[in-house]
Amino acid sequence: MGYKPRRRPGPVLAASLLGVAALAAAFYFKPLPALEDKSLLRSDAAVRVETSPDGIGFSPTGASPLGGAAKTSGLVFYCGARVPPEAYAYLARACAEAGYTAVLAAMPLNFAFLDPTRAARAAAAYPKISRWVVAGHSIGGEAAASFVSRNAAAGGGVMVVAGLFLIASYPGKSVDLSTKSLRVVTVGASRDALVTPAQIAAAGARLPDGSRYVEIAGGNHAQFGEYGPQPGDLVAEIPGPTQRKATVDEALGLLDRVETGAGK
Repeated sequence: MGYKPRRRPGPVLAASLLGVAALAAAFYFKPLPALEDKSLLRSDAAVRVETSPDGIGFSPTGASPLGGAAKTSGLVFYCGARVPPEAYAYLARACAEAGYTAVLAAMPLNFAFLDPTRAARAAAAYPKISRWVVAGHSIGGEAAASFVSRNAAAGGGVMVVAGLFLIASYPGKSVDLSTKSLRVVTVGASRDALVTPAQIAAAGARLPDGSRYVEIAGGNHAQFGEYGPQPGDLVAEIPGPTQRKATVDEALGLLDRVETGAGK
């Protein structure tokens, strides 16, 4: 039998395949809409908002009506996949009003795993902050846990990481934080079909002893941000503001413990 050369796709077919791949990539990386209240992104007497290539920073001015005098702990946040940072402005602004600097890290194509070290650059812009809580939603939380696994050491790494705040998330299978001296809070939701409470529980052994888990009854995955419904999620049984208020309360509780050195 004679040799038959393998046929290669012609230029028209190759161009068509590249076009399909480009369309698929464009769809996959298309950002979700941010439905945030635009006023959350404006500076006022209590909060200074600054935008840079590394993210959106919210700093307390010391004039908050809530009495949020500037503190030495801060929060840097990794957004969920395809979700613009602005969708979490509610959380960052609440932290600043309570006296804590908060940075919503900007990620390439809004995917935290494309630059999981972004927290270090974001934190470098705030040298007066001596301890950080690294936080994230969904895949952003997984990237945050990965970053923390390499930097959670008092006075070590590229920044001092004292806490991890996971929203509808958990550390990946290759990340083990169980031996770290670290305060960890995970917030989940009973109606979350994308990152279920069972999945979060299964990863609990990879977190330090004493880590806190809070499940918001009636909440779902998408309502942790302000970007609208998400395919595959369940319908929430509580309003979005209620779910986000509970999330803020847990974040501030963790920041307070980091600031004062209190228990987990």
